[in-house]
Amino acid sequence: MKELPEVKPSEITGVLEKLFLSNTKTAESVVVEGEHLILSREACPEILLLANKQKPEIILVQKFTEHIRRLMSVDDPGMLNNKSHSKVIRTPTKEKSSGDDLDVTGSPLRCPFMVDDDTSDFSPFTVSLAPGKKKSKGELSYTPISCNKFGLVASRVNLALCKISVEKDDCTPLWVVCDGKDPQGTFFIGLHRVGDLVSRTLVTSAGPYVGCEELPSLDHLKIHHTSTFPTKMVESTVTATYDILSGEDSERSSIRLTCAWKRPLTLLTPPAPNASTEANIVIVPSDQRSAAHQMHQELSVLRGFVTGLSTGEVAWFVREGDKTVAEQIEDVFASVREKGQRQKKDEEASADCDKKVEEKFFNRRQNMDFIDLLWMVLMKCESYQELKESLEFIFKAVVMGQVRPQIHVRNNTQVGNLVRSLMRGQADLPELTGLMPLNMLIEMGIEKIKKDYINIFQAGDLATGEQLSWFVGYTDCMEDSVMQLEKLHVALQVVVLLHTYLNLPSSALVQFTAQALNQLKEGLSSPYSFSFKLSTFTVHQLLNSLKPSMWELVLHSTHSTLEKTLVCHVSHRPLIQMPNAHNDLEESAADCDKEEPEGFEERHFCTFITTVTDKILT
Repeated sequence: MKELPEVKPSEITGVLEKLFLSNTKTAESVVVEGEHLILSREACPEILLLANKQKPEIILVQKFTEHIRRLMSVDDPGMLNNKSHSKVIRTPTKEKSSGDDLDVTGSPLRCPFMVDDDTSDFSPFTVSLAPGKKKSKGELSYTPISCNKFGLVASRVNLALCKISVEKDDCTPLWVVCDGKDPQGTFFIGLHRVGDLVSRTLVTSAGPYVGCEELPSLDHLKIHHTSTFPTKMVESTVTATYDILSGEDSERSSIRLTCAWKRPLTLLTPPAPNASTEANIVIVPSDQRSAAHQMHQELSVLRGFVTGLSTGEVAWFVREGDKTVAEQIEDVFASVREKGQRQKKDEEASADCDKKVEEKFFNRRQNMDFIDLLWMVLMKCESYQELKESLEFIFKAVVMGQVRPQIHVRNNTQVGNLVRSLMRGQADLPELTGLMPLNMLIEMGIEKIKKDYINIFQAGDLATGEQLSWFVGYTDCMEDSVMQLEKLHVALQVVVLLHTYLNLPSSALVQFTAQALNQLKEGLSSPYSFSFKLSTFTVHQLLNSLKPSMWELVLHSTHSTLEKTLVCHVSHRPLIQMPNAHNDLEESAADCDKEEPEGFEERHFCTFITTVTDKILT
């Protein structure tokens, strides 16, 4: 690589001013302390959000390489600044690909690369966006500055930042990417100016620690925190996260408990009884692990029929078993003749809710009428012709007196009203043409599923009729009716998860059901995410039996305008990983995904975030 002359401090200040004032994704290339750097405006990675004061953007300072030059094109050769040897580089616009791919800004490097005239290992390291999970496409990659240069680079950038003159008081935070090869394991140096105050932050990493005994003690962290600080008063708070039900991918629901309390006794200590606890639940309606999965399958069939009304294409049922639809209809007739409308409690009722839901919560619905039973048979038709012939067969049987069913007085479906009229001799057999058979089937399904959910929520004393009215109320639009039922199903899944995995008392279930229904009514859409504040006492026994997936200590001190914060983040996987440089770290992290044998000492990784804020010296 051709050697570039050193950039003067005033020119670094000019580069920063351009980036602070720019609202685009432009980047600047400069040489500082012999390092060729790229400064670019980026989205803030998750692990830096706390230290970044929750600001969504950063200005990232990382090593500039020929690989980055190939990834970032120069649209206009005239934009080269020959005097300062600084270059404005625009990130090429990429079309959004599949929904699973994240738009990775900055240096989206995924593999080692050649660096001209430099034998150092500058393989990019990854910053995980999802602590505790396996590596995925949701990780960002950065190219670090070597350990013998990043301190000098940070000092020069800090000096330029203090001298900068910008209109707004709050500048975008800067972060220098480091290689973690110094004794402290430094991966980021952060600089943030607000008015005449400047914050300097170090992000370092350590581990793995085998067992809890090897971890730094709380007293050691406090001594380290106050060693260069004029006050001995330290506030300590803890946030711990427990994965109760893991959602390994976007196809599964999850439950996570987050506890916060003050003045911990040791690292990894369980939550104090007075801790505040929040349950964070993400619902995936199609999760096959759910006890309400069978009910979702029934809703999915109904959704398919409704979609077919507008698209003209219906995904018909693929029936299992030897019985035809006609034979199943005869079974319904026989049941009506012999037993009336009510089914015995011990009878197999495949037409009703999933058994697991019923066993955990409520008895089976006993008031299924003729139309409900017909829906459970006709939804399994494999074609439009089979549906039409089945309806004709049912109506003829009613006219000929082969069956005289009882239909619930509030059942106002087309089929319900027609069967009543046929039994009284007040109507003729209808001509089933066009979309009429499909409309009849959809009405039957909506009516039956509505009554299922009403029974579950009201029989279990979880919700009142008034709370359910919006979800089960009459509407002319079948699409809206199905959407409301799907949201009601989400609320049911929330209750099932809270009961199954947290074993909450009935009073808490009623409270959280009301909260979930209100959120869904107000327009909450997929992904369905809920947060509920719990009494720590109700889950204290459960928490004491679990190991936290994340445990984070925050030490904070202030003295006049001087402020210092130390964050110690403990997890089972490293938040920052450097491939090729720390293979032992990679292997240790991979071991965390395996099932631990009996007596195995678990491993922990620590990420330390130290921030000092003081006034600019004039």
